[in-house]
Amino acid sequence: MEESSKNESIIKNGKRHILYDASLIEHPHAELFDINRAQQHADEQSLAEGRGHAVFFNHRGDDLVLKHYQRGGKIAMILGDEYFGVGCSNSRSFREWRLLRRMCEMELPVPLPVAASCSRHGVFYRADLITRQIKNVMTLADCLKQKACDETTWMAIGACVRRFHDAAVYHADLNSRNILLSIESGDVYLIDFDKGSFRYLGESWKRSNLARLQRSLVKFKSLNPGFHFSAENWGSLIKGYAG
Repeated sequence: MEESSKNESIIKNGKRHILYDASLIEHPHAELFDINRAQQHADEQSLAEGRGHAVFFNHRGDDLVLKHYQRGGKIAMILGDEYFGVGCSNSRSFREWRLLRRMCEMELPVPLPVAASCSRHGVFYRADLITRQIKNVMTLADCLKQKACDETTWMAIGACVRRFHDAAVYHADLNSRNILLSIESGDVYLIDFDKGSFRYLGESWKRSNLARLQRSLVKFKSLNPGFHFSAENWGSLIKGYAG
């Protein structure tokens, strides 16, 4: 069974619902969301190290990223990769797909959403998301393990975060692994908007977002003595944020 509306289509096959952009992919099937199968078709360098259960793969000439939603912490020992929810429309994968779609329409630097899957099991579901790969990028965390970034780069990161805040976009896990830097152009992208949302009221969430990013950088510094981050770098980021 298939449903369609502006910019999105939905295929319902038994307990699995697939939300997708018909202009990017035709009739996605369940096997497309099998992360074990995707890993078998990806070379070792395609694995998204440190970015959770995600893998890069190619489908009909299109370079894509498959993310499998996986719980963390102690609750993962009980529920594993299952989430509570009786409907797929409000599943984590569908919400992130639609948030990414809206941000792309706003021309914000995020991955292009291709398809999302929600597989229901009683009152629980498992979720997956496929986005188009952003080419020739490194996470900020990986970059800082190798070398120091100059003031221009730090200011560009701050300016990028400000663009999202000005658009009322809240990133629930703004950390140095969810910031991508283009190796060639220096462009900055944000990824992983699970539990992200639009927030139109107040300003405190913006300060909290920045504080979370700063804690992430400080934590990486404490765990990696060679991590290139300093108070001066943070000052440059805030300078870029302030515009």
